[in-house]
Amino acid sequence: MRIHSSGHGICAPVSSAETVEKAVQTSAQAQNEASHSGPSEHPESRSCQARPNYPYSSVKTRLPPVASAGQSSSETPSSLPGYLLLRRLDRRQLDQDAIKGLIPADEAVGEARRALPFGRGNIDVDAQRTHLQSGARTLAARRLRKDAEAAGHEPMPENEDMNWHVLVAMSGQVFGAGNCGEHARIASFAYGALAQEKGRTGDENIHLAAQSGEDHVWAETDDSSAGSSPIVMDPWSNGPAVFAEDSRFAKDRSGVERTDSFTLSTAAEAGKITRETAEKALIQATSRLQQRLADQQAQVSPVEGSRYRQENSVLDDAFARRVSDTLNNADPRRALQVEIEACGVAMSLGARGVKTVVQQAPKVIRQARSVASPKGMSPRAT
Repeated sequence: MRIHSSGHGICAPVSSAETVEKAVQTSAQAQNEASHSGPSEHPESRSCQARPNYPYSSVKTRLPPVASAGQSSSETPSSLPGYLLLRRLDRRQLDQDAIKGLIPADEAVGEARRALPFGRGNIDVDAQRTHLQSGARTLAARRLRKDAEAAGHEPMPENEDMNWHVLVAMSGQVFGAGNCGEHARIASFAYGALAQEKGRTGDENIHLAAQSGEDHVWAETDDSSAGSSPIVMDPWSNGPAVFAEDSRFAKDRSGVERTDSFTLSTAAEAGKITRETAEKALIQATSRLQQRLADQQAQVSPVEGSRYRQENSVLDDAFARRVSDTLNNADPRRALQVEIEACGVAMSLGARGVKTVVQQAPKVIRQARSVASPKGMSPRAT
């Protein structure tokens, strides 16, 4: 490894909005006290809101689609509330410190997806949504990165080991698509800035990790305030930031190798340089980049080919199946339990007022069902 530095069971006879409201009122005071030091954002506005001061929110650092080409996919809201509900239903409710640790990681996942709106070059549904633009742009990004390497381009000359990572992220951002490597690096850079904004120190580390025998990479971090399980950021997979113990690829820690590590300050600086390098490339060579993209279009396999992979959930299958049984139980008492726990999730993410909390609960439940589905909640909508 290289280090780069510079739930609760509830029994009730019927399920009704009035009963849920009473349960919310009963627990609201304690929840409010617990959340004073926790996140104050509305769970929906937090996850959907673009960050105007953050690099990856800017469309100026992406090559726009050529005429008649497929368009990028719109981003769906964060599914973090759904994951928090699944944890509650599995009797492993997270405290406010753990939720506070997940929030910047989940925001980093969203930033990576915003940076790569044409999606994943090796996933069939993204190829369909973008009319093969995802694959063409990923191929073009790989070619750009190789050409930059061959030309000896060093975007971070004072930190030689970081140059390749920045080139990978920059190339993906220029073309707006990539595979797991581009997604993981952009997420790690975004987390470097976001975590420091939330009070983490710049000398803490974020890691790129892989599972033995799997052709896949993700980002993860050890946030001691969030518990003993690492936090996984895997924007290539469907779903939010999760704890490693719930992750499809990261659960078996015996097979996980952390291939690279960056301090948060180094990662944040790499993100800034990634944006600046992408902007410079687009200003100086837009026409050549457009031609490069057009050239790659002919090299893209049709969706019907066998080179594409199916999308998958970030969640471990066993965990998803276990909580799905509770989530989809038709027993009215179970349904009430789910509603009340969903209200608890909304309050833990900053929702205030009984009416607001009760109104948000159905949305949290829908998210949880999507997250727990076999392929998870798709991060992009058509």
